[in-house]
This record gives sequence, structure tokens and C-alpha cells, in this order.
Amino acid sequence: MSDPTPTAMKETLPGPKVPPPSKPKPPPSNDPSKESSSPPKKPGPQPSKSFFRSLQLVSRRLECMLQISSRCSHALQRIYIQERQYCMKMLQSLVKDREEVKGFFARGAEFANAEPVSSAWKTTDQFLEIQLKDRMKFAGDVIQKVVQPLQKWIVEANKKHRSLNFQQKAWKRELHQNEDDIIAQREACRDLLESCHRAQIDEKKKKDEDTEQGGISFFSKLSMGVAELYRGSLPELHRKVQICIHQYISKVGSSNKRIEKYLKLDLIRVCHEYRNLAVTTAANLKTFLGSYHQLHAESKNKSLHAEKYGKFLESMQASGGLVAAIKKAEEEHKKTLVKVLKEERYIYELPVTFEEVKRSIYSKKGPKPVGVPRTPSLFSSTLDQIIKVQRENKALPAVQRKMRIPTPMDALIILIKKLNGLKTEGIFRVSAGERDLDAMKHTLDRGFITGKYKFFTNSPHVPAVMLKRWLRSLKVTLIPAGMYREAMSLMDGDTSKPSAEKIDEVGKFVAKLPQTHRDVLKTLVAFAHEIDFHSAENRMNLSNLAVVLGPCVIQNPNPNVQQLVNDARASGSFTLLLLHSLKPPAPSAPPPLPSGSPVTEKKEGVTETKENVQPTPEASKEQGGENAAE
Repeated sequence: MSDPTPTAMKETLPGPKVPPPSKPKPPPSNDPSKESSSPPKKPGPQPSKSFFRSLQLVSRRLECMLQISSRCSHALQRIYIQERQYCMKMLQSLVKDREEVKGFFARGAEFANAEPVSSAWKTTDQFLEIQLKDRMKFAGDVIQKVVQPLQKWIVEANKKHRSLNFQQKAWKRELHQNEDDIIAQREACRDLLESCHRAQIDEKKKKDEDTEQGGISFFSKLSMGVAELYRGSLPELHRKVQICIHQYISKVGSSNKRIEKYLKLDLIRVCHEYRNLAVTTAANLKTFLGSYHQLHAESKNKSLHAEKYGKFLESMQASGGLVAAIKKAEEEHKKTLVKVLKEERYIYELPVTFEEVKRSIYSKKGPKPVGVPRTPSLFSSTLDQIIKVQRENKALPAVQRKMRIPTPMDALIILIKKLNGLKTEGIFRVSAGERDLDAMKHTLDRGFITGKYKFFTNSPHVPAVMLKRWLRSLKVTLIPAGMYREAMSLMDGDTSKPSAEKIDEVGKFVAKLPQTHRDVLKTLVAFAHEIDFHSAENRMNLSNLAVVLGPCVIQNPNPNVQQLVNDARASGSFTLLLLHSLKPPAPSAPPPLPSGSPVTEKKEGVTETKENVQPTPEASKEQGGENAAE
């Protein structure tokens, strides 16, 4: 079943969009444990999509208005501060000129016409002083009555806007945490149900053998004892699964209530806050604009920049469209709220209900007929088994069924590239957290069946380590045990600089591998060369990659504790020989992702791989004469 992720939450998250999951229409029952566990149907177009886009646009428009207002106030402040400083310098210059003029007239007292000249100078001096003082007063009034109050209000408005954004991000983090908790508890319940089901089968088998044969064989006792020691007894598992399902039901109910509160109350309150902020912005701009025009009209020294900034501030009043947009979005949201609540709520997604678990019913699937093998897992299986399941799985798209390598390997390689793993220092060498690896293992198991990979990681080291673990978990390594000695016989001479003859020998050796092993090996070698292309940044050249990938490629079928170091060196040397011998043509630029490969999108720690996967290109020649140029 698909992950029950609320679309309303995903639409409001920053970053790339994550496609909404498939959800069925919930039944009218109030008990989530009694809801239908049938596969959910894909919902239609989300009616709340335009509402969240409107909120984002409103937030950006408000932020833009506040930024423009701030720049305008700073520009006015600089202009009128410079105006006031200029007038002060001119007044100081007038004082100096007066002293010089007094000395001039004192020296020229013998002139009969000195009095008219002195009178004219005094009149001019007084006129200039009055003009400069008027300009200083106007500049000071603009700074005191317009600029400073405007800047103070802009600071408060920005704080309010940032507070609203921070509050929304906190809600989104809470909703994401609820989603992660539900997914984790659901998977834990499924694992416990599977363990209970197997323990129940073992108990039944034990009773049947005891009845038919008069006793249980030693090997049956041993195997059942080991299994019980590993997973626990049936009564203990029964108690654990009841507790786990009860917690899961409680979490589903509390998360549904939180989503309802988020859609009904929180988002409506954000709309009101945005609308109040927009109205306050328009009112304050209008007030400051009126004060500016009044000062400008009262001033006797009208300037061109005053008129230009007056028109500019006047254009900032046009926020009526913003308020109307908020109101319209809010009304549309209220109309579709009931439908959105039905589609966004979580549902109970376990195969059995809580009441059935109380009656010791852990699975609704009947026991498999004797002799029918269980579907192989992605881990601890052979490549041939994995490819067979992949080709026979009708739930996968046709392009994925035709791929010549397992789709999880292709998804992991593309995820490493999308997370900039090619340029990450220590890729394939740095370890990753066990919790992240366990989560990715569950994702790969589900994606191998459904064709959709939803990864919850932002670190390229997690898929890199998982790729190594998957290769090492294969029952048959890329170089089968029967070809180990032949592989070791190729390592005579320098493996880092193989000759043309050695390359031809390696090509013939690789041609003997099974088809699936050959395809996976060539894909791995090609990816290793892409990493080596960026070795200046990631510090992982072919020699370093050979050391870490060696145990994934070849292993000694008869390991000896005293020879572990030598075996590790041998696997690294042989892998280095393969990397140099199967070297693809060197690209002039970083190779692009293949067309139609699984597309990964990141969203606050979330990476989802879609199902449009392109099959791996087939090798041009696969006959016995295949060489390393391929």
C-alpha cells in the first residue's frame, strides 16, 4: 500500500514537489482499526492546490512590498541626510565669508560708495541663510516624521512576516514528523505480524509432527529453537504486536486530528494575519505618503526628487488586489474544506484489524502449498532470481521489466548522482547510520515490487553504502565462486597498467560470466569511472574504489581467518584490473543522467524516484570475443 502522506502538508513544503500518495475514500466507521485494508485508489486533482499556491504568492508579495518600502525609506534617508549636511557646510561657509567681507570693508572705508555695496551683501547673505535653513528644516522634518517612523514600522512588519513563516515551517515539521512516525510504526507492526504468522506456522508444524510421527526430530527442534531464539516466543510476539498496533491506531487518530486543526484553524488564521498585515501596510504607506506630501507642499524649496518619490510611494498603496486575493483564496478553501479533509486523513493500512489480532489472526493469506518456493527477497538472493521476479512482476511498468539490471541498483546510482555524490569526498568509503540504512532497505524492498522508490535521506553516503551491502548480500557474487581461481590467475604483472594482451584476456574472462552478472558488473565499472572523473574533488580514484568495491565483486569461496588480509588485497587488485580493463570511453564532460531514468526529487530530506525508468543499453557484442573496449 502507498504511504498515507497528507497532500495538504506536502503542497506547503519548500523545495521540489512530491507527488501525492494514493489514498482510498475512508469508510464511515469511527474506528480506524476496522477500516478497509484494500488497496487505495488514486485520488483525483487536489482542490486545495490553488489555495496553498495563493498563500505562497501572498507571502512573496508582502515580502516584496516590505523590501521595496525599506529600500525607499533608506533612499530618502540618504538623500535628506546629505541635503542637511550640505546646508550645514554652506552655512559654515557663509560665516567664514562674513568675516572676510568685514575685513574687506574695513580696509576699503575710504571709498565713498562702500555703504550700498555692504547693504547689498548683507541682503544676499540673509537670503542665502534663510534658504539654507528652510532646506535643513525640510530635510530634518522628512527624516523625523517620515523616514524614521517608516523604518520603525517596516522592522515590526518584517518581524511579523518572519514570525508567520516560522510558524508555518514549524507546523510542516510537525506534520512531517507525524508522517514519519506513522510509517515507522506501520512497518514495525507489519514485521511483528509476519513474525507472529511464522511462529504460528512453526507451532502448528510442531504439533503435526508430534501427532503424526510420535515425536519431533532433533533437527526440527534445533531449527525451531533457533528461530524462536531469534524472533521470540509466540506469546511474547502476540503481546508486542498488540501494543504496537494500539500505538499505531492512536498515532493515526492524533495525526488526523492535527491535520484537521491545520486545515480548519491554522491556515485560516494565517490568512487573517496576512490580510491584516497587507491592510496595515497599505494604511501606513498612505499615512507616511500624506505626511511627505504635506511637508513637501509646505516647503518653499520644492525639489524634483521629492515629486518622483511621492509618485513612487503612491504606487505602493495599490495593495487592494492583495487583500482581495487573500479573501478569494480563503473562500475557495472553505468551500473545498470538507472534501480535502476526507482525502487527506490517514487510514489504517495493516492486513488485519486489532480485533483479529486479539483472536490470534495475523494474516489473511492462506499457507502456501508444499513445494512452492517463497518469493525471493531483494537481499540474500541471486541476480538471476531477482531479474526473474522483476520480469514477471506485472505491477512494474514495461520499461522496468525489460531492464537488464535490477531496478534498485539503477535507483541507488541515480540517487547518488542527484545528491551530488560524484563530488562528495569519500563516497563509497564513508559509512552511514544504521537507522538510515534500515529505512532505505525497506524502501528498496517496497520499490522492487511497486516500481516507486521514496527515499528519506539527503546524504549520498547512505545509498552508496546500501549499494555495497546489497552486492555483498547476493548469494552468488558478481564473480562466481567457481571462477575464483581463474580470476586470481589473471593477476600477474601490474594490475594498474594492464597490457593489451591482458585486457584481451580479461575481456574473454568477463564474457564467460552469466549474462546478468556481466550487465551488473559493467554498470558498476561505468559508475566507478564516473566517480573517478571527479577524483580531484571526491578523493576516490580507481585504486581507492577498487579497495572498497573489491569484496562486492569477488570473494574467496574458502576463506581462512589467517588469510583475510591477503584475500582483501587480492580482491582489491583484481577489481582494479577489471576497472582498468573494462574502462569505457573517457567523457569530455560529466556524463548526463540517462533519459527516462528514475527521476529523483528532494523535499526537506525526502527524495522520490518515479517509475519512468529507461532500460539499460544492451552491450553491442556479447560473444566470446567480447573485449574490454565495451
